[in-house]
Amino acid sequence: MSNNNYKPLWLKGGLLYAKALKDAGYHPVEVGLGERDFYVDVESETSITMNEADKLIEKVKSEGSVDVKVNAEVSPSNEAPSHFKILNISVHHPDPSRQLVRIRGVAFSSEEQLKDYLSWLEKVSEIDHRILGEKLDLFSFHEESGPGLVLYHPNGQVIRNELMNFMREVNSSMGYNEVYTTHVYRSELWKISGHYELYKDKMLIFNHEDDELGIKPMNCPAHILIYKSRSRSYKELPIKFSEFGHVYRWENKGELYGLLRVRGFVQDDGHVFLMEDQLEQEVKLLVSKTLEVLSMFGFGKDSVKIYLSTRPDESIGTDKQWEKATSSLENALKSLKQPYEVKEKEGAFYGPKLDFEIKDSLGRSWQLSTIQVDFNLPERFKLEYVDRDGEKRRPVMVHRAIFGSIDRFLAILLENFRGKMPTWLSPVQVRVIPITSEVQEYARRVMQEFSSQGIRVDLDDSSETLSKRIKGSYDDGVPYIVIVGKKEASESKVTLRGRNNVEIRGVPLVSAVNEVKGEISRRDVNQTALERLRS
Repeated sequence: MSNNNYKPLWLKGGLLYAKALKDAGYHPVEVGLGERDFYVDVESETSITMNEADKLIEKVKSEGSVDVKVNAEVSPSNEAPSHFKILNISVHHPDPSRQLVRIRGVAFSSEEQLKDYLSWLEKVSEIDHRILGEKLDLFSFHEESGPGLVLYHPNGQVIRNELMNFMREVNSSMGYNEVYTTHVYRSELWKISGHYELYKDKMLIFNHEDDELGIKPMNCPAHILIYKSRSRSYKELPIKFSEFGHVYRWENKGELYGLLRVRGFVQDDGHVFLMEDQLEQEVKLLVSKTLEVLSMFGFGKDSVKIYLSTRPDESIGTDKQWEKATSSLENALKSLKQPYEVKEKEGAFYGPKLDFEIKDSLGRSWQLSTIQVDFNLPERFKLEYVDRDGEKRRPVMVHRAIFGSIDRFLAILLENFRGKMPTWLSPVQVRVIPITSEVQEYARRVMQEFSSQGIRVDLDDSSETLSKRIKGSYDDGVPYIVIVGKKEASESKVTLRGRNNVEIRGVPLVSAVNEVKGEISRRDVNQTALERLRS
């Protein structure tokens, strides 16, 4: 379904809806188009409820105009829509003294068009990470903070922390030591690294107190300074630093796309300083570990493509350095019998790289992991180590990120799993639902048993029907629902319900806790607790 065909009609609908708002005593100031809807911004000290917004649909007239700013690249349709649906209401502040209520909706000429569109939107909402993020209360973007700058809510931060904790274990298994580096550095650092000359168009550079400073687009220069903070011996190499480094790259506004392309993001970054004869072995380790990590999330070899990106036109370093760096990547891949394709002139300005791309749920390719070999930055920063013969030599540097951007990786996982994240990544892993108020005490005991094992659990003892509470848990993406009634309470058992309406009754409480805990600790993608209990 092409939304572009409907946009002139939506814009007309937004203008008519703005007229209805004005007639009702509100102060609409702007009408515009989103990707899937129109919006009307209303200047108001208080918010507007969905019920109030819905009632205004009845007051929409096919004629009339309203004096508002129009923010759209299309002209409004001559046809007046007659069927409206309000989708969302939010609040933002264009400046400190003004509050705008944004009402988002769609408008169509017929009820059939509206029903078809809402049906399509419901299907899309199952796979679009932006809609899933809003629905599951994971993250948000705000006009006040700026485009491409994400705010993670508590649920979203749980997932980020789980991903980072997992990567800490991966890094530790490969001998990395975690560091922290700050966000802003003097421009001298970026001039030495070459970013000031070759990456300046994506950097935020500013002057303060007679100093020119730049917010970091990459973590490597800071890791280099840590390496340089004291003398190094060949006996220490390879030296490996890791960091969950927050970087900022000022992408064009039109290129921004949810979490998949943002301006501020976190990399699971890492840098290895090593001798040249250690290089191929290190690249082989990183390629193998990267494929292993991706496979844990369901991205097997068939869904991962490796590209060797070669020297771009704008680069630093000598031909010899680039040849050695490129050969080390090629040799490692050939040694592993790993297929790859070449992307000419798409390497980083300081060295060639391997890019790992996966296909998302919509068939789009996204670059995640990267491994880059760099002879140039060690030269520019005059890095040294003392070799076996007492001579000072230059180390080689390997840049790597396995998730790549944690934000992009999270978006792809959300879409790949349709918001139903594996249990170990789910913000709420178990929800306990008592059938009646008479088993409240047992339900709390069940909740405590799960919680005591480090499992994220909550309790839904609301007055809603059992079926509504179960549906609400599915909508919230909760992987396990534990239902308890009088029979379960009398026998210290539970009914364990998973996804796809799979249910096992009469499970001993201790067995349910242990199997769910095992699934989480193994970081299984599937609901193996149910599988093991059924068998």
